[in-house]
Amino acid sequence: MSSQPNQSLIDGIRCLQYLVSSGRAIGCRELARLMGINTTRVNRLLMTMASIGLTMQDDHRRYLPGPGIHALAAQAIRGSALFSRALPILERYAPRDIVVALGVLWEDQVIYIWHSVPGSTPSQALAGFHMFPAWQSVIGMTLLASETDEQLMPRFTPEQWQNLAPHLAQQREQGEVIWHHDNGELSMAQPVGNHAAALAFAGMWNVDESVEQARLKALSELNARLQDKA
Repeated sequence: MSSQPNQSLIDGIRCLQYLVSSGRAIGCRELARLMGINTTRVNRLLMTMASIGLTMQDDHRRYLPGPGIHALAAQAIRGSALFSRALPILERYAPRDIVVALGVLWEDQVIYIWHSVPGSTPSQALAGFHMFPAWQSVIGMTLLASETDEQLMPRFTPEQWQNLAPHLAQQREQGEVIWHHDNGELSMAQPVGNHAAALAFAGMWNVDESVEQARLKALSELNARLQDKA
């Protein structure tokens, strides 16, 4: 039996992930461009998934997630120890006056499992947050640091790397990223155990050292709760 990865399966899963993450109807050509593969192949994959209800077409023949996505989503949630066990902790203990996010890394993009803003409800925090470039995300920086510079540098432009590199070094040295943005915002993140996920606080503006340390302590305590449960 061959030990080589099944490229058709890989492309099919990537195709479905890009479609679901787009948040809108999307055509084959655009999806193929995002994935970097042939349009004909993308069309074949989408039609195959439509046959089992994972995709569907609108009146303009653009593709959308199909009804089968709901079953797949429910099964995925049930199968994720991090997701199912972390949510009650976040609902109960996450600060309400700042941004709180729990995310994972996928193809140099951050996918948010939880993303709350001041005044939001738990259902809104779960309602979804579009993919976000990892080099622009404190969660992305935290998780990218597990790879070597040699692996990472070819995937980013020089400008992106200039933004990334100091934070990668901070994560590797200190076990967390604290990002003082040029506009006065403070964001911070820590990895969540062995789950390939990270927890972040953001939306803190022009805070002094004492507030920064208090928020960092709160982040560590919430992270410890997640690791104890997840």
